[in-house]
Amino acid sequence: MGSRVFRSSLVAALLVVPLITSACGSDPPTSSPTPSSGPAEFVEAIPATALPGAPADPVDLDAAAIAVDAVDAAGLESLLNQAGFVGGTQRQFSRVRAGRRRIMARVLSFQTSEGAARYLEWLTGHADDVIGDATPNAGVQVPNDGVVFVHEPDPCCHNETRSFLAMWHDGSTVITIEIAGEGARESDVPELLSQLDESV
Repeated sequence: MGSRVFRSSLVAALLVVPLITSACGSDPPTSSPTPSSGPAEFVEAIPATALPGAPADPVDLDAAAIAVDAVDAAGLESLLNQAGFVGGTQRQFSRVRAGRRRIMARVLSFQTSEGAARYLEWLTGHADDVIGDATPNAGVQVPNDGVVFVHEPDPCCHNETRSFLAMWHDGSTVITIEIAGEGARESDVPELLSQLDESV
């Protein structure tokens, strides 16, 4: 998997001008200021060709944007900050032929692998927050020993469709993919996961 996180650094050269002292004494020297912010970090957008379907524009994600997935949004945002969340990106892929289908792919970067694993643990325990009543599907192979959940539609709700939520992490990066719509078929899921994993 290629590198997803790029750093851009702003380097400032600071010059300290010595004070000229007088014969009767001097003022204390002025300390040099220190930069207040570190390098900015960016997450590379998911390629428009990563998955089948019409690609939407990529969207940058901060902790607040991800936290809206949770019933307890404030709690998730706090967890992300504690886990060293750096930034994320998402892109949606849609199709209308051969059964409507929407795919939402995300790549989230953390400072450490432990931070990525901490968020993944939260997501595994809160899949219901994202796709509704969800059950792990051990029959679908997920990259890096990840997991996929499936939500089966309520027969009484004609507008509801099957949806899948898969998640895994590679080092300090978490990858998730949500597949929903009448065209969301379990037989397609392994290939979609493989395509995304190879593209990011």
